[in-house]
Amino acid sequence: MRKNRISVPKAYFIKLGRGGEWEEECLCNGTLRFGYREASHADCIAGRWDTVRDFWTNVRNDRGTATRDTNQIRIFYESGPDVVFVTFYGGLLYWCIPQSGVTEDPATGTRLRSTVDGWHSMSLSGKPLRTDRLSGALLRMQAYRGTICEVKQLSYLLGRINDELPPAVSSADEARAIYLSAIERLIELLTWQDFELLVDLIFSSSGWRRLGSIGKTQKSIDLELQLPTTGELAFVQVKSEANAASFRDYVARYESYDKYDRMFFAWHKGTIRPPKDASEIVLLDRSKIAEMTLDAGLSSWLRDKVS
Repeated sequence: MRKNRISVPKAYFIKLGRGGEWEEECLCNGTLRFGYREASHADCIAGRWDTVRDFWTNVRNDRGTATRDTNQIRIFYESGPDVVFVTFYGGLLYWCIPQSGVTEDPATGTRLRSTVDGWHSMSLSGKPLRTDRLSGALLRMQAYRGTICEVKQLSYLLGRINDELPPAVSSADEARAIYLSAIERLIELLTWQDFELLVDLIFSSSGWRRLGSIGKTQKSIDLELQLPTTGELAFVQVKSEANAASFRDYVARYESYDKYDRMFFAWHKGTIRPPKDASEIVLLDRSKIAEMTLDAGLSSWLRDKVS
């Protein structure tokens, strides 16, 4: 994976075949494949674009359409390592830097280009470029009816590739961090009963249904929960203060039960290390509880409880 910041004057979206027929091949091989096989490869290599446009004018019987076709072909042939090509596949945005030089596939007549170091579906720091986390303005290119078009949101695209957030997003992240820190301090002021209630409200807001009552109605179990959508059963151990010894004791008790699919251990004072090879045991420290409080819309409830 390349590490240097990507800085290019242009980027282009490309469809890899009709209906995406070349997507898997190109993404796997680190290549770009392009149609328009009727156009003369020799004319394109030589840059005789007037000749290419005249050819497509005869084919399309429309000079405007022929000009658009020719422009797309020209972009494919003339773009060098100073541009980025992007495409979408499997819920991810892929990007690449093309190498110079275009060849003609003698078997199909399609045109091929290599890439500098393959296609990438992650930012420079390794974050997946998931389409559900990308701007709708960028995603609209998927509906483009042609084969190649310029990316109008170049600054946004490069920012995502380079892990550079827009100023407004950075400001929002800073404000969120400050707010979360304040929420943590408020959580410290809760009584253990109100802390249990906060945890119960958090899980209720995220779809979990409480089966057991809050409190010590069952030995070592404070909350017994079920996720109705899956039937998953879990228990939440809530402690105002915890240490490694008490945590190990509760883990041992959890492992002795057969009916639970998961254990949540929530506390707001003390330090605990997560267990190895126990993905079904989820630790919720004060920092995580603060995030869940904010996401569940319970920050106002918390403020009222301690004010």
